[in-house]
Amino acid sequence: MPDYSHPVKVRVQKNKLLDDLDSKRKMNLVMLLLVVGCLFTLAHAHEAFFGSCPKVTPLPDFDMERFEGLWYVTESFDEREKCRTWNITKGVVNGTWYLREAKGAGVLSNVGLSDSKLTTATLWPDPNTPAKMVVQWPLNIAGSYDFTVHTTDYERFAGVFQCQQVVFFQRQNGIVLSRTSQLWVELQQMARLHHKDVKVEYFKPVKQSHCGYDREVSNEGAGSSDPGPLGTYKNSKEEEDVEGRVPEKLFIPL
Repeated sequence: MPDYSHPVKVRVQKNKLLDDLDSKRKMNLVMLLLVVGCLFTLAHAHEAFFGSCPKVTPLPDFDMERFEGLWYVTESFDEREKCRTWNITKGVVNGTWYLREAKGAGVLSNVGLSDSKLTTATLWPDPNTPAKMVVQWPLNIAGSYDFTVHTTDYERFAGVFQCQQVVFFQRQNGIVLSRTSQLWVELQQMARLHHKDVKVEYFKPVKQSHCGYDREVSNEGAGSSDPGPLGTYKNSKEEEDVEGRVPEKLFIPL
């Protein structure tokens, strides 16, 4: 109980209370920065900035069924990646899709988990704008991402931009996709996102050589259900729980 009988003591106790409050605020700020820093460290494939995610225009008249199948990731914002593939298939719940990722580098691949339920994300397309989606990765504790397909011809290349808002930070990742393990330079340039708030130099090549790809597999075209040479896809009821988690960010019709 504060002692108010002496004015000097009152001032001392008041100053102590203010100091305690300032210390708590500083500690909370430090903890927040540490948490955000850990998130950025764990997700090294993204560039982090202050501010809000850039508004990216989704591809008009997007057809998700033509977009599904095997894709090779030929560029991303992480130059340390190699042998990375995406396989997109229909989800168990109507209107959702699975994105199973396999790669030849990273923490999960080192312990034999590069192609498992831990690397299978769920996509929720916006019913009114299918190229605008939300993606939820099982190991991402910070929540869901915006996932926007901004360009594709379905048969050769595609461009995807992911962004996640974390408090007053944003995390960006640009993805260039190819139906084969190699992509012509002009198509690669077409697939990159050209936006005033996204620097083109962030795009780094993903090594796709010496991955043990089967030539026939790597040349499969649009609609391929083959998951690639780094794993096999099983569309079973075991994966229903991947879709069971509703993302924090839902689409609100305008």
